Amino acid sequence: MDIKATEAKIKELKAKQGDFFKQKKADRNAADIEAIRKELNELKAQASAAYKASK
Repeated sequence: MDIKATEAKIKELKAKQGDFFKQKKADRNAADIEAIRKELNELKAQASAAYKASK
C-alpha cells in the first residue's frame, strides 16, 4: 500500500474511532474498538516504515 492510501485509511479509521466514542458507553462494542485500534497501529507502523524508507 502506498503512503497516500495508508494515510487515507488512517484518517478513515480515526473518524470511525471518534464516532465510536460518541456512542453511549452501554451501546459500545469493545471488539469493534479493539479491531480499529489494531488496524490503526498496523497502518501507522507501515506509514512510519514507508516514510523512513523514502528518506
